[in-house]
Amino acid sequence: MSSDSMVNPINAHKKGDKPLVLAHRGLVTEFQENTLSAVKGAMESKKCDGCEFDVFLTKDNKVVLFHDESLERVTGVDRSIYDMTWKELQTLTVQKSIEVDGGMRHYEKEERIPLLSDVLEEIKGKDFFVDIEMKAYAPRWTKRRTGREVAKIVRATGIEDQVVCSSFNFFMLNHLENEHRSIYSGFAYDDVIPLSCKWINWFMERNLVGRFINSNIAVVEYTLIDEDSIAKYHKKNMGVGTYTLFPLTPLGKEHEKYDHYANEVKRLTKLGVDWIETDDPQKVYDLIYENQS
Repeated sequence: MSSDSMVNPINAHKKGDKPLVLAHRGLVTEFQENTLSAVKGAMESKKCDGCEFDVFLTKDNKVVLFHDESLERVTGVDRSIYDMTWKELQTLTVQKSIEVDGGMRHYEKEERIPLLSDVLEEIKGKDFFVDIEMKAYAPRWTKRRTGREVAKIVRATGIEDQVVCSSFNFFMLNHLENEHRSIYSGFAYDDVIPLSCKWINWFMERNLVGRFINSNIAVVEYTLIDEDSIAKYHKKNMGVGTYTLFPLTPLGKEHEKYDHYANEVKRLTKLGVDWIETDDPQKVYDLIYENQS
């Protein structure tokens, strides 16, 4: 299917020229990250247009929502998610208290690790936009099957008009596109790449990786977006998302760096970014719409 005949999920959900506000890992101010409750919380929030969440492939090829390779921080079990079957994961719980950036976040009850298929069925047909990040801490060829399995689930659910898929692993993206080209997808860039910002910008704005994996989006850490990055992507008919504005911080430190993040939200909105991923959707939403009645 050509890109001209694909439904653009970004355009289908954007309201005018304002960026979509996505809850990063779900509504983590109220529920544990990457849980069904966090996704539902984002759907019910008037401050969210959608959410981002992370997925991994289990030992028995099930796609589940989770962020870390190790289960320990979130479940208390010191094992790799790659070594666990779905049946084994079902015996674990997401703890009520989770360490985040050196501090603890406390929630009302334990949660479960959900299947991607169950989450997509929950959001299907809603006015809700999702960035599915196929989690990768290195571009390993051995993990490429994640892309294929995610593509199968998206196709089976029929939710192409609500989702984009992103990853730091271009092999996953290549296999996702080979399996189902009707999915909007693209490479993610962060500022820990061992190059100067100048060279990272040169590399990403020319879409050198994207040409290999048939990208039609890019997800870029906000620190890497300069005054013409978004315009260059849009000229290539590519959507641009950014992260993470107002990251989740330990309780009591929520107001640290507020002015910095507020200024960045305003700058990126003015530059025309398509969506912003945030741990605090209310702050971002209010900044975007602060001059409207």
